[in-house]
Amino acid sequence: MRFKEQLQKSLKDKINPQLLNKLPSSYAVIGDIAIFHRIDERLLEHKRIIGEILIEIDPRVKTVIEQIETRTELRRPQIHYIAGEKKTATVHKEFNTKFKIDLESITFSPGNKGERGHLIKITKENEIICDMFACVGNLSLPIIVNNPSVTIYGIEINKEAYDLLTENIALNRVEKRYHSILGDNRIETPKNVATRVIMGFFDIDKKQFENAVEAIKQEGWIHYHYTAARESKSQIEEIVLEKSKIKNCKIEQINTRRIKKFSPRLEHMCADIKIRK
Repeated sequence: MRFKEQLQKSLKDKINPQLLNKLPSSYAVIGDIAIFHRIDERLLEHKRIIGEILIEIDPRVKTVIEQIETRTELRRPQIHYIAGEKKTATVHKEFNTKFKIDLESITFSPGNKGERGHLIKITKENEIICDMFACVGNLSLPIIVNNPSVTIYGIEINKEAYDLLTENIALNRVEKRYHSILGDNRIETPKNVATRVIMGFFDIDKKQFENAVEAIKQEGWIHYHYTAARESKSQIEEIVLEKSKIKNCKIEQINTRRIKKFSPRLEHMCADIKIRK
């Protein structure tokens, strides 16, 4: 039985029948914490019982929260406690990688699991990767855990996320190959070192894109994340070409991929951009 159907069955005699179709149909699990995104406001007084039912039916879950994502570089979400243990810290395991996470401090999207797997698959031996928005290692840590020849430079501006990143580097025993950098990637991005640059944040400015190009040693790939309206033809090629007006640089190829649904009207996309100097 689907989760929404289970909720409807449990709550049919406890809430207004008109609200049964407004019950959430899905949730994410990070470690032992379940996350709802933007539960319908009309269900405000019923959130606690919804969370308690979830804990009963899903043995993985000890805590239930509601999260409202933000789009700032610090990625500090607004969260609401719903049910279970009152905590926001957990350890999440994925692709042989352990992530210590505090969901009150940073966002970590389970919906990006496919992208994490994709990056592991396409990364070749002995690559040097620059992750310009490293957070707690969301996209880059699984790469280095699953490929013992890779070196990574991870830059993070949020001190809380950076501290967790350094803990996760130690937790996964990759201290010798993962170099964490605290600071603004407009200033701290290393130059002429990388075969691959990860830009896993939306609303990237021209300086950040220029730094991504300068991070590439001779040739390599930039993974440029962005949002686009559903069923629309993206202008990503024009955006990239405008942002990349740098001397002695050639964009050889741009491939676009859908990562996941971002909102009812937007898709989370990635442009894989081949750079040659």
